[in-house]
Amino acid sequence: MTISRRSFLSELAASGALAGLLAKPDTAAALAAALDDDTVEPGAGNASAFWGSFLAAPTHERGLLGHHPPGTDADRQVNFLHFGTEGLRYADQIPATDLPDYPGDVAVSMTVGGIRLSSDDRARFEQLQSAQLRIDMLQGKEMFNMIDPLAWMALAGIFPDQGGKLPPLQNLSFDPSSSAQNMQKILLPGGFGHLAVNVSMVHKESAFFTVIKTLVNDASAVAPVLGLPAISTTALAGFSKLYGVLANRSTFLFQARPQPAYATQMARQKADSTIGINVPQGDYVLVPQAHTDDLKPYLSKMKLSNGYMVPVDAPSTSSVYETAEKAEPDISYITMHMSISPMVQYGEPQPDDTRPGHENGESSKSKSGGKSH
Repeated sequence: MTISRRSFLSELAASGALAGLLAKPDTAAALAAALDDDTVEPGAGNASAFWGSFLAAPTHERGLLGHHPPGTDADRQVNFLHFGTEGLRYADQIPATDLPDYPGDVAVSMTVGGIRLSSDDRARFEQLQSAQLRIDMLQGKEMFNMIDPLAWMALAGIFPDQGGKLPPLQNLSFDPSSSAQNMQKILLPGGFGHLAVNVSMVHKESAFFTVIKTLVNDASAVAPVLGLPAISTTALAGFSKLYGVLANRSTFLFQARPQPAYATQMARQKADSTIGINVPQGDYVLVPQAHTDDLKPYLSKMKLSNGYMVPVDAPSTSSVYETAEKAEPDISYITMHMSISPMVQYGEPQPDDTRPGHENGESSKSKSGGKSH
């Protein structure tokens, strides 16, 4: 794929999408150097092709079964599992009746509870000395008759401790709203959106590593780097192409393009499609395809505690983090918590608090004059 780097930079600068990247004096110089870095690490995969086609519509034409978009690493494709009263189950197995029966728009917020890497992936991290966690949420349809639906993106850097090792598990949580304003409540018109979570490791010799380091102003292990709140999907597509050019020397641990995510029963019914996942409120475990088979025998034997999977019979007196670090199977995973609230007009009857997926009995009223979108 041929990409005009300077063209993308100019387009994004004009749209304002690069404001966060240019917030520090040293970042502009590092960004310019990264744009001129043409080195591609052998065997690192095609990050440029992946991010360049990040928002491309999936191909379902007959005869292309098994066809993967450019830059796809099949072993690192993300599988979503939901943890609830029935234990761990794959999100694509959740029936629509488990979704809340909200009639219109919803507000969604997400937090990363924890990140655990397998021993092999930890070794790769310690060799490369950094990783990037990126979370994207896109509206499934436009609001206010806008040309494009809106999108939110949060990027965080994961850095080693002083010993060059992956930091302790208790330090590997992340709130996307810390890097993107307004990401605490993401509005999904009709309860329908697209969700993607990616973790990649950029080679420390690359110029993009310098860009990431100059953007970090947080001493935490998972440091907020950049947030793009409520931009158009066209702008996000352009940024993603630039991001792929910058991060051309990267290796994926978790890889996912935006996939349809349904937050309400009505959204799923209107879609009239089997594609996508149902996402009721609650906790999720994200596992790369390469580790999915290893997890299957343990699905009924694990529970979530403080953002990590531990055996259901783990002693309450044991450290959750030490238990999770040593627990079998030795796999990589990310845990997330997703909250879903209805957007209602002031004075309207509140949704039934006993409906599935509405655990705390609270509802979120619109912040824009109390009107639904």
